[in-house]
Parts: sequence; C-alpha cells; structure tokens
Amino acid sequence: MTTVITVRDLLNDAAFHGHQLLGGGSGLDQVVRNAALVHTGHDLSRVPPSSVAIMDVADQKGVSSQHLVESFTRRLHGRGGRLLVIVGRLETVSRSTVRLADRFSLPVVAVQPELVPVSAHALTARVLGLVQNPETLYARAVASVAPKLAKAGTIDRILGVITDALKGTAALVTADGRVMAGTVRWTPPEEATRHPSVVAERYADHVMASCPVPWTDHQLWLLSEVTNGGPAWQEAARAVLQVAAPAVSAWVARDRLQAERERVRLTGLLSELLQLEQAAQIPGHVASRASRAGIVLDGWHIGVHLTWMSPVDDTAAYMELTPQLTSTLAEHGFGVPLFERVDGWSSWVSCHERPSYAEASAIAERVRTAVAWFNATYEDHQAYVPLVGGVGQPTTGPAAIASTLAQAQQAARVAGSDQPGAVESISELGPERLLLAWFRDESFQAHARSLLAPVLAAPDSVALLETLEEFLTCGSSPTETARRLDLHRNTVTQRIAAVERHLGASLTDVDRLSLHLACRSVTAGWRAGRSS
Repeated sequence: MTTVITVRDLLNDAAFHGHQLLGGGSGLDQVVRNAALVHTGHDLSRVPPSSVAIMDVADQKGVSSQHLVESFTRRLHGRGGRLLVIVGRLETVSRSTVRLADRFSLPVVAVQPELVPVSAHALTARVLGLVQNPETLYARAVASVAPKLAKAGTIDRILGVITDALKGTAALVTADGRVMAGTVRWTPPEEATRHPSVVAERYADHVMASCPVPWTDHQLWLLSEVTNGGPAWQEAARAVLQVAAPAVSAWVARDRLQAERERVRLTGLLSELLQLEQAAQIPGHVASRASRAGIVLDGWHIGVHLTWMSPVDDTAAYMELTPQLTSTLAEHGFGVPLFERVDGWSSWVSCHERPSYAEASAIAERVRTAVAWFNATYEDHQAYVPLVGGVGQPTTGPAAIASTLAQAQQAARVAGSDQPGAVESISELGPERLLLAWFRDESFQAHARSLLAPVLAAPDSVALLETLEEFLTCGSSPTETARRLDLHRNTVTQRIAAVERHLGASLTDVDRLSLHLACRSVTAGWRAGRSS
C-alpha cells in the first residue's frame, strides 16, 4: 500500500465532508507527514515541517478571525506547513489572505462543525492517524468491496459498489469508446481503453483510474473518476477496480447467456408466427408464447424490417449490434422485441384500430429517424454496416404479422438500392421499383445466371442478352425489336437464332416468362454496376 498521503487525499476523507477551499489550491498535491492542533502563534512555532495545522476559531475570542487566518497562514508557511484547517464559522476571508495562500501554495480550508460534527481535537486525531497509517484512508472501503460485489447481480449495482468505495463516478466503457453503463464526466472514454492493464492518471481537473475487464478480449474497461484524488485514492482505485473487474466478467457471461436464450425464444416464436399465413385462427400455444413475450397479436400490425445496405458474409458478427439496435428502437417508441433474421431484423407496431394513412406515415418517419440515429452513432463500430429499412402495410388477422413483415422485407430490399439510412414504405412504392428490387435479389440473380449460363458464356453475350430481353418484351416481334434497338431486322433474327443454339432449344419450347425475368435480373445487375 502507499506510504505517503497528500493534502488532496486528506480532503477526500469523510472528516472533511463539505469543506471549503479558501485558497492555495496549487499545493493540494504536497505530501503530509504530521498534524498539530494550534491555538496561538507560539503553538505554530512548534509545528514540524510538512504538517497540517488545525485551529478552532471558537477558541479565539475577541480576536478577528480574518487577522488570525492571515497571521497563521504566514507563520505556517514559514514552518514548511502543508495545510491550514479552520474549524468553525469564519467572517468573510479577505482577498489579501486568499492571495497570500495562493502565493505560498498553502491550502487553507474551512470546515463547518454543523456539516461535520467533530471537534478540532477529534479532527486532529483523525488526521494524525491517516498520516501515520495512510493505508487506512480507503482500507475499510476496499475491504468492503468484495462482499458487496458478491451480492451485486447487475452492472448498475456493481458500479454502485465502486462509486460508494471511491466516492467518484464509475462506468463500463467499450473498446470503441461507448459508455455501456454508468457515468463518465470528464475523461474521454477512449482514454480509458488505451491501457492494457490497470492504471491511474491525473489530468488537469480530475483523476481517472481504468482497468480492462478480463475474459472479454479487451473489449470492456472499468472507469472511475474524482476531482480530488491523490496517491492514496489512485492506489485504492486500482485495487477496487481489479477486484470489481472479475465481477463484471461474470455479469457479462450471464448477460450473454440470457441474451442467447432470449434470441432462441424469440426466433422460435417468430417462426411460428410466419407459418400462420393460411391459418384460420392463431393456435393457443402460439398466443400463449406471444403473451409471455409481451406481444399483442390482436388488432392491426405494421411490419418493420431493417437490413444491411450491402450484403454481408458473416451475419452472426453483425448481430453483435442487436442490443444497441433494440435500445435505439425502444428510445424511438417501438415496444415489440426485435427479432433476428437471416437478412437483418424484424419488428412491428400494433394498434387496436386500423391506423390512418397519416399514422402509418408517421410510423415510417419514426423508423427513418431511428435508423439515421443508429447509423450516425455506430458508424465507427467494428461490426457496423449502414442500415436501411422497410415498412409494411397495416394488416389484421391471423396471418397479419407474416404478411406485413413480408411487405417490409420487400420495401427494405428496395431501400437497399438507395442511400444509407433509406427507409421505404411498401404503400409508397410503385410496381416497377418492387420488380427492380426483386430482379436485384441475390438468390434470384443466381437462378437467372444459372438459367442463362450458356448465353452468358458466349463472346457476344451482352449483345445477345440485350436483344433477347427486348425481343421477349416486344412479344417476339423481330420488326419491333429492331426498331427499338435501332438494328436491322436480320441482325435481330440472327442474334435470336444464336441464343437458341446456345440454349439448345427453341424459344417456343422454353418457359418464356422465366426466361424474360432472368434477362431482366441479369441486365438490371449490369446497369446497377455501370451506374455505381
């Protein structure tokens, strides 16, 4: 433990609660080695160097307290003193006294007896005890931490134990500088996370201690701050945070396990809801599961689907942001749980009555606001990809949730071709935009490329495919196709013959609709690539 104690450390003790620093603030970090109760100037002449002098103004009857403070400040400085403590009510301290304390870097502190009901004698004894045994300043608080942590089952309670022990702020921050829980007042969170081990540092206006949480791959740090924290506080903070860090690790493990159980439970419930497309009524066990999850199935529902603007390879990695996204939606008034899906997240808004067009539009606007805030807040997160969203139409009945979520997915697919943060409502989309989004769907494009593989392998595949698409659009008319493509009619018939050779079949023998949609999908992908 520490072998020294500073003025700053002393003032953190409960005996100085509510003290007033009158002057000499630049001397707060001086080391204190003794303490004495003084009544007269003669007493001051016997005060050892590096001491705290404690004076009770109630004992100085008939003498101006202002004069006493100024006189004692001068004499204590001459003796190499470190702190002058005035116990009792003071008259207004003159500016000259304050300037004198500042010039000497000698802190002068006033303690009101009604705030700290101790006598000058008791205060002197307390300071002497702390000076002679500095480790006792925080010993009781540090010793009480472990038993309290054993009963602290939540992160808020863990941080509360730290706050009580260190009399400062406490917070849990992430590697990317986000405050996960607690309060940070002065320290930029990224300052705490740059240290690989426990550390305490003094800044201009505060002291900060931080400690990485074990078994989290350096993704979480504990942080504590105070305005006045000398060597004793810093050492105590390091000890407290090291004891608390494993408790945080245990909480993280429990929280992750609970989150995984909740995810599995919600995934199962959503799977059952999506299978009700043809159901005449909602089965009792499904209604019961929904009720336990706090989900209302009666009334009208408007689906919401959020997805990534561009495809991602490992969706599991990006699901790390589910808690943050859930919190964001909750802050914007969405109460239904967020369901993880293969292509993103789904939720919905429920109403007793059919929502009006204006009400449905307001819901879509809330989704836009939430997505924009989320994208701006988490753009530096390692698992971040810009989100877009879609909103379904108001629907009721047993199949309502499955229907409106399917619409929301379609709308989100369209939004994916727009800018980051775009949110489209299915009721505001025309058929052309919906078809275009379908053509750009990755699974359908894969099917289209497979169907047209022989044509795509040809050296002149672009010309052949564009001619085939226009030919099918024009009802298989070579003349109209030639006119629209500004080609000779014979060129069109030659290209269609080449397509048939590559496909190994006449166009009259194939599924022309599937072939036409496949052409649209492939050419839409080409156009999107050229525009980007």
